[in-house]
Amino acid sequence: MTSTLRILSRPQARDCLFLALVVIISISFYISGLGFYGDDWALLASMKLSPDQSLAGMFAELTHYHDNEIRPIQFLQIAVLYKIFGLNPLGYHLANGLFLLTGLVLLYFVMRKLRQPRVLALSVCTVYALLPNYSTDRFWISSSVANVSMCLFFLGILAHLRALDRRKYGYWGWETFAILCVIGSGFAYEVFLPLFLLAAAILFISELHADTRRSASVRTIGKAALRQAPILISVAVIGLIKALWAPRVPADLEVISYLFWTGRAILKAVLVSYGYHLLLMPATVRYALIHYANPALVATAALTGVLVFVRFYTLPDKPASSAARSRARMFAYVGCGIALFVAGYSLFPLDPAENGANNRTAIAGTLGVAVSVVGLLGLLTSFAPEVWRRALFSATIALICVGGVLIIDAVAKFWIASYRLQAKILSEIHEHIKFIPDGSTLILDGVCPYYGPAPVFRSPWDLSGALSLLYGHADIGANIVTRSATITEKGLAATEERPMTYPFGQLYVYHYGRKKTYVLPDFAAAQSYFNDTSTDRASRCPADVYGNGVDVLNGLISRFSRRAATPGASPVEPVDRDPE
Repeated sequence: MTSTLRILSRPQARDCLFLALVVIISISFYISGLGFYGDDWALLASMKLSPDQSLAGMFAELTHYHDNEIRPIQFLQIAVLYKIFGLNPLGYHLANGLFLLTGLVLLYFVMRKLRQPRVLALSVCTVYALLPNYSTDRFWISSSVANVSMCLFFLGILAHLRALDRRKYGYWGWETFAILCVIGSGFAYEVFLPLFLLAAAILFISELHADTRRSASVRTIGKAALRQAPILISVAVIGLIKALWAPRVPADLEVISYLFWTGRAILKAVLVSYGYHLLLMPATVRYALIHYANPALVATAALTGVLVFVRFYTLPDKPASSAARSRARMFAYVGCGIALFVAGYSLFPLDPAENGANNRTAIAGTLGVAVSVVGLLGLLTSFAPEVWRRALFSATIALICVGGVLIIDAVAKFWIASYRLQAKILSEIHEHIKFIPDGSTLILDGVCPYYGPAPVFRSPWDLSGALSLLYGHADIGANIVTRSATITEKGLAATEERPMTYPFGQLYVYHYGRKKTYVLPDFAAAQSYFNDTSTDRASRCPADVYGNGVDVLNGLISRFSRRAATPGASPVEPVDRDPE
């Protein structure tokens, strides 16, 4: 007991305890209702049906089944969690929450190691924890590897900083550990690799700046560069391995196209991250409160806001009047935050999303958002009268956190409802179809690919994986009928996400609304079905955007999307009950 009290008396321990409390409160609203989605089903089916049920066997099965990806850390993570939790989703999501918390604590220690004031370190960690920009990484097991990559990124930077402190003894021990963390982060999820390069560049400049002489000599520059070389070389090796793993080397025009796409994604990410998720946060919160609020959601957000305000207002190092008063430091925060943001979107430029599945890659860039926002708040509050600075800084941080919790929890309701809907669909399929022969294809009709921003069944691998688990064998093809489905002489063509044609023969359609199964042995039968039975596929579902799903929070992307709202489609309703 004495040792525990002694540890808790340390400022760092109390700050980490505060971060843990914030994370636990923010996930307590939704974590018990989350389930499996998208790629989760394919990954689980690979392991469940693997002939070798050892950890090594399931890891090999995942690697073989998903040989287009070189992410061994992700496959190892999923295999270990499967060995522990099986098909119980709660265990996976609890582990994911632990990864998220660990990453935030490591970020705090990185900032303290860089001699940043407690208030700024804690502010960046808290804002980063509760921004909704990368909400998918909280809900989707397949994207939880992004949190693992985040942990390894901060752990690697912390080890690198410790190595730099040790000029002789212990240097290579810490630096070797840092290199292993770089490799682990890069082979888990690639989005943090550019941040390693940026961190090395910042540390290089800082080391030169710390030189007391007016101009650094060539020897000093070379020595500073060598101290960052292990990180740079590690990132370069990972990039080379991933490039060699690619099926072919892209042509010059493809490289130019990639650079153009990256620039476009960064500009769009600015609108989403700084525009929608920050400047328009009050409007988004108001919309969420009107349409999706319930007492538990409001209480969770309010408790978080009070906790954050009290913590920052009572910090002994006077947040707004001391650390945040240094305008030069705050300008540096804004600049570093913008650089981190750009770096976070530079390598894996998925089309940015607001609340849907594609925002899983925003976890790296959001670190830059948090740093720049804290810097901007510190800069703005430095112009306020001394007596108001601490209260203004604390209140603004608290309001951002309240808004983040409300948005995250509102989005979580749709992921919870989506899993319930998936379970209901699978249960009814199994009730009406007792057996699916090997080599058969089941097409699901009467179901929308998204429920709000959350995916239901929207691709060949998620539904086929779920059916393989349900029926106990892997040779089942599956997809859903969308508005873009067409009939050809060769079979049913599904072009919504990945163009695929399902030949006639052992082709079945289960209509979820009608609770009936239809056999499509030839072109005539398929034409008859889609002309006479599946007549509502063009008007059944609300408009959706790939990677973002259906807009449920008054977003920007849906307004500018080329896909117009479908006439007659009903909007997504609040999900206080099971979706029908």
